[in-house]
Amino acid sequence: MKNILKVSLAGLTLFHASGAMALPVGDSSLSAPSVIAQMEKVGTWQWNKLDNKGFAYGRTNWTNGALYTGMFKLAQVSDNPSYIRHLVQVGVESDWNTGQDRFHADDYCVGQLYSQLYMLYKDPVMIDRWRKLADTIVAQPHTESLEWVNGIAHREWAWCDALFMGPPALGYLSTATNDPKYLQTADKLWWKTTDFLYSKEDSLYYRDATFFNKKEANGARMFWSRGNGWVIGGLARLLDNMPASYPNRAKFVELFKQMAYKVARLQTSDGTWHASLLDPASYPSKETSGTGFYVYALTWGVNNGILPEKEFLPVIKKGWEALVSCVQPNGKLGFVQEIGAAPGKTTADDTEVYGVGAFLLAGSEIIKLDIRHQPGVAIQMTNTIGVNRPGELVEIPMSTFAKAQGKAKTFKVINAVTGNEIPYQLIINGEKTASSILLQVNAAPGATVTAFVREGTPAPVKPAAYGRYVPERKDDYAWENDRMAYRMYGAALENTPKEMAFGIDVWAKRTNELVINEWYKTDNYHHDNGQGLDYYSVGLTLGAGDNAPYIKDSIYFPKNYRKYKTLENGPLRTTFQLMYESWNAAGTPVTVTKTVSLDAGSQLNRMAYQYNFKGRELPVVTGIVKRKEPGTVLLNEKTGVMGYWEPQHGEDGTLGLGAVFPEAKPGMKTDNVHLLTPGVASSTAPYVYYMGAAWSKGGRYTNAADWFSYLEDFAQRVQHPVEVKIK
Repeated sequence: MKNILKVSLAGLTLFHASGAMALPVGDSSLSAPSVIAQMEKVGTWQWNKLDNKGFAYGRTNWTNGALYTGMFKLAQVSDNPSYIRHLVQVGVESDWNTGQDRFHADDYCVGQLYSQLYMLYKDPVMIDRWRKLADTIVAQPHTESLEWVNGIAHREWAWCDALFMGPPALGYLSTATNDPKYLQTADKLWWKTTDFLYSKEDSLYYRDATFFNKKEANGARMFWSRGNGWVIGGLARLLDNMPASYPNRAKFVELFKQMAYKVARLQTSDGTWHASLLDPASYPSKETSGTGFYVYALTWGVNNGILPEKEFLPVIKKGWEALVSCVQPNGKLGFVQEIGAAPGKTTADDTEVYGVGAFLLAGSEIIKLDIRHQPGVAIQMTNTIGVNRPGELVEIPMSTFAKAQGKAKTFKVINAVTGNEIPYQLIINGEKTASSILLQVNAAPGATVTAFVREGTPAPVKPAAYGRYVPERKDDYAWENDRMAYRMYGAALENTPKEMAFGIDVWAKRTNELVINEWYKTDNYHHDNGQGLDYYSVGLTLGAGDNAPYIKDSIYFPKNYRKYKTLENGPLRTTFQLMYESWNAAGTPVTVTKTVSLDAGSQLNRMAYQYNFKGRELPVVTGIVKRKEPGTVLLNEKTGVMGYWEPQHGEDGTLGLGAVFPEAKPGMKTDNVHLLTPGVASSTAPYVYYMGAAWSKGGRYTNAADWFSYLEDFAQRVQHPVEVKIK
């Protein structure tokens, strides 16, 4: 079966191409909100079953490997982080290993998952064992015949299913490692299998060599639906990992087109592809695993400009609607042919994990299709790391946002996948016009949130960040969000020496409501009345994470602030500036303007301190005051994280304090008073870091481990901001 791709695509138009149509505006079956709802229903049902009843086959088995391909796609479009957490747990419980039959493609299908997780989490252990196995696969001569004898499947891709299991696993590993040898091996072995099993006359693959002479009841050749679904699905996934400049890519694309046109013509009247492609009448029931792979691949081809949409959209729509009709109210996907090697019967109660994987793959491409058809310019916000980002505020310059905003003066921002409105705040920085916009999104690890701007009045956003000058309490400046509250001290406090304090104060909250106005009004905030209290002691220290000049092991504190300016005041961010008059730091006159921002949903504030002094550099230190009793300390110089879990304060509970820096911070230490992180301030740019707190009775962080984990995750979020693209 040589030179299989010399066949022309001429005449391979679909038999119903005359009925070509554009995607109907508002088509509910293909709308992203409808599709994500079906995907999450099916995905959640499947994980619940696995969690409650266990895995019917090993976690590294090919059946589950196919499931993971779809689950990873679901994780990329859903704001629910449980899907990616389940996948990571699979790797952990499998010790990041493949199956025991080392060279059997079925047993390293799971390598696709490991490579994708590695690209997200950057943990080498995730691919170490898989890569070592792949190196041995690359090194093998692969010269054996693919005849179905002598256990050939344990060494070579001698059956068509293997083209979903093996080639994409090697392809994803090349993408993850930037090493082309794995993709090159996948390329070589793909064509070895194709030359042997592909029928150029039928544009379909035999399952294996034993099927060359098998016939269906109607006399047609036996071509198995799921088997060819494995092939075209694997082909799409391999092409996803093949650069546009890859020398052999055009050959793969040509094969993809041949199969796509053939498969599209074989769709049955019920919208599915029955178990036998050329004798569907002998297997009259629906079959959803093959159908899922076909809908996935055909939609992928349209989305990537390989297949003409006007010809394939009717097939895609009919196929997806058929798949959805097989989903039971509880989320169980039926009509999945059981494990086998040839066409077989199905019923509404038949399900398998690989069918769910195919369904989810298809849904992910349908969502992309719908987004492409939505009017306007898309805003894509991608969480590129393995840290969940609930309620993340993504800041976009107005000059960039304007490309998506267009001419709309009053507008809403809509999540293209869920259909929900995205809360936002315009940032003015104390000026009259906005310089940027904050969008509040839920971005699960590896997920992309796509949004569009629509004309209309946005829904009101409940205030979750607020601050103000408090003249009635000795010139405090107090601020808060829906997590915690803070204050810094003004000049009037200096007139009461017994109360004098320098650093940052923390108020513990157990409510999401804004409380500082009420607490100042009642003047009883040192007692917990059900919302929280202020029991934190600052004194003549840096308190909960302030910063000051630090020369020869001495901290040079300024007097309290003299002027303030509120730049933003909610609903999602409050920002203000505090100005300090000159003071002497070991012979150097110094002034500072402290710009503080607190976002809704964040435990930490952004601190930007602009020091002014003669010279280029000034040694400074960020400090957290210690208590007399022992607490728990974290000093991670590599990640730039300083954390402190205080000793319990009687019935008041425990406070966690922390500071996070944008880069590694050598020299972290403790002294008799503080946890300290030294740094160097410049007279030409602000010194930036993050500080904040949590309370054990606040319901989120009840121990040191959880609090330190939050700080480490926050450091990753700082170092890897959400990636924004306007498309």
